[in-house]
Amino acid sequence: MRRERRHLRTRRALSKAAVELFAQKGYAATSAGEIANAADYSERTFFRHFARKEDVVFYDLPERLLSLRSDFENPDHDSAWQVVRRAFIKNARTWEESDREFTLARVRLFHSEPALEARYLEICLEWENAVAELIAAENGAAPESDLNCRLIAAAAVGAFRAAFRAWLAQPATPLGDYLATAFDNLETGLIV
Repeated sequence: MRRERRHLRTRRALSKAAVELFAQKGYAATSAGEIANAADYSERTFFRHFARKEDVVFYDLPERLLSLRSDFENPDHDSAWQVVRRAFIKNARTWEESDREFTLARVRLFHSEPALEARYLEICLEWENAVAELIAAENGAAPESDLNCRLIAAAAVGAFRAAFRAWLAQPATPLGDYLATAFDNLETGLIV
């Protein structure tokens, strides 16, 4: 556990340095070495933690995805939808409560910088596939081919994407509130 906490602290420090440098100099003009130096680490340490430069902005998402899967493995878990909903909203609230300005800066970056937006969309697909697997496991379906599994997963990830956009436009409302409303809307039906 201590090693994992140290690992996450290092990744977060590198991410904070990257977000600051990207905001000041631009993504393309900032090297991994500059990010590492600003966070007081070596470039080698940077690449031990991140396969590519754009991953630094999304430093905590691999652990959060593992946590979602772990929540589902609990034999007493609620429905897969409820597990996903709770995990997504918890992530949104945790990000904002832990460091609102850093989170807002991250979200602005991956909605404005093409390289980061491309990586964000790849990550969204990873999460969509993971959610489809959870829904499929609960229903005894094939996640690759079951339309309902794919649709539910796409809706869940789409809800987060829509919440991010709404939060960027009106950051006075908490991100978690936008996401909870998005999930409520999905559950009650958007089409009237």
